[in-house]
Amino acid sequence: MKQSQVRTRFAPSPTGFLHVGGLRTALYNYLFAKQNGGLFILRIEDTDRARLVEGAEQNILETLRIFGLDFDEGPIRQSDNLERYRQCAKELVAEGAAYGDNGAIRFRIIEDGATKFTDIIHGEIEIKNKTQEDFIILKSDGFPTYNLAHLVDDHDMAITHVIRGDEFISSMPKYIALHKAFGWELPQYAHLPLLLNKNRAKLSKREGDTAVKDFLDDGYLKEAILNFVALLGWHPSKSDREIFSLEDLIKAFKLEDVQKAGAIFDMTKLDWMNGEYIRRKSPRELLELAKPYSPTWVSDTQVGVGHHLDLEKIIALEQPRLKKLSELPGRTDYFFKEPEYDAVLLKWKQISDAEIKKSLETSKQILKSISDKNFGKENLEKIFLEKAGNLPAGKAGDRGELLWPLRVALTGKKASPGPFEIMEILGQKKAISRVESAISMLK
Repeated sequence: MKQSQVRTRFAPSPTGFLHVGGLRTALYNYLFAKQNGGLFILRIEDTDRARLVEGAEQNILETLRIFGLDFDEGPIRQSDNLERYRQCAKELVAEGAAYGDNGAIRFRIIEDGATKFTDIIHGEIEIKNKTQEDFIILKSDGFPTYNLAHLVDDHDMAITHVIRGDEFISSMPKYIALHKAFGWELPQYAHLPLLLNKNRAKLSKREGDTAVKDFLDDGYLKEAILNFVALLGWHPSKSDREIFSLEDLIKAFKLEDVQKAGAIFDMTKLDWMNGEYIRRKSPRELLELAKPYSPTWVSDTQVGVGHHLDLEKIIALEQPRLKKLSELPGRTDYFFKEPEYDAVLLKWKQISDAEIKKSLETSKQILKSISDKNFGKENLEKIFLEKAGNLPAGKAGDRGELLWPLRVALTGKKASPGPFEIMEILGQKKAISRVESAISMLK
């Protein structure tokens, strides 16, 4: 292995499921390695035994797989390397750079002067050494702290670039002092901006600080999540482009373009981006992706609608408006069960119940006059709009009087796609039945 080869690492702790911030760190490390012909390494930092969460490591591995962030080496677990950390700690004690303290080992900090280093993102940084204090590198139980373990691993794995969150900047004097004590060369550092909410405060779970799996379960597409995460603190210079595939990101990403200030996690933007990716899918692709959210779609017995072609038409109806796949059951339930609604929803503007009933009777007669073979969207639209244009004087052109009650009768919803597309999918018999049900609700 050549020392000049770029080697990055993603080093999560399995103390919880992988969150968005962790996914971003993994992505940036992956992108930098791949665009430089280097290697991306996965290291599991599992020495904090009291905080380990069952299933967390498996979640980390599965999440990386889902997003295509394949690692070249690993997973390497720190718990398999305990003797190496103990040996390093003892070497520092023997050299006088560390000392024992109630069974633990502390590293000795020299408080005079300042520590200077160059960060790829932040540039030159200087931190006064008096802000530091002697710190534990090996606990009394024989397990190392993060301060020692990650540094030893980065050296032993020949990591060339450490790309991580900027919460570690304040501790850099410790890490640099340890490198000097061991006589090791420093890797290059790039500290990523914190993720913040719209008020520039730390993220809460409600605002996005949740496991990546939760976003997937909620109907966000993996491509949209990855694209969104990539833009949390990075954007190509001299470009307004927003949509990037993983392959695009490998070509476009530059650590130097990562911003210094905190990155705003904007759920509105995530919803918009997810909608963009949804509209790039074919209805058939979306049908497969949507099945976990709409189990009734697997059946072909639901009100005569469940066959494949109809389901694709249902998807296509909602596709222009969808923000996430989990919205589909609530938006399309009227295809699979009789709608439930209050009769007041049938009302268009100020028309009376009698006028609503008359409007629905007109729709019923029109529907009965159209044969099954002509029950397509275009023909339905043509006939209904001609009828709407021939309303009595004073109401000509007010399509809502005819079409609003009809659409509500079909769906039971205040907002939905147009009635012609809906009727084409429901078919003549079901459309007439629902109009009759609406009529019976009116006195």
